[in-house]
Amino acid sequence: MPLFQAPLQRRPSPPEVADEREALEGWLDYFRALVVHALDGLDDATLRRRVPDGDGPSLLAIVKHLTELERTWLVERWGGRGGRHVPSYVDEEVPGFRLADIESPDDVVGSYLEACEKGRDALAGAESLDDAVRDDRRGHIELRWILLHLVTETARYAGQAQVLRDAAAALTGARPEPQDDDPAG
Repeated sequence: MPLFQAPLQRRPSPPEVADEREALEGWLDYFRALVVHALDGLDDATLRRRVPDGDGPSLLAIVKHLTELERTWLVERWGGRGGRHVPSYVDEEVPGFRLADIESPDDVVGSYLEACEKGRDALAGAESLDDAVRDDRRGHIELRWILLHLVTETARYAGQAQVLRDAAAALTGARPEPQDDDPAG
């Protein structure tokens, strides 16, 4: 069974000295890379396995969910300056996580990396973290809030992806190659 190879990409280190915006964008890029790196060297069945006990999300579903977060907040709301977003997924069993059987790991990760790049492009035009967009639920949201939200969500899912990677390996008895040392450590 073929193993997924994470696309070659710059694996950034989180900034140690930076202004607020550079730090937020740097930490977001760092956690984005950790999510993709957690999939490296795993086979398709392992990437799709819902852990624990078939009830939770799979590694690929986490990436799919993060793709929607990137599209929602940076591409559509920020880049589109407050446009209303309707998620493309609805799953009664695991809200927010749906993965079609025909979606390949390369396609799912490719869509995520594309959404991240579009998000970076949308951020490039921002003048200040104090700039805000209209939001139907909250009124107005500053860019600072959007970036903090994406950093915390992506960090949370990067940690969950590593736990799922380890749990999947334990279930199958497989020992995937150890990942590179954590550049933040």
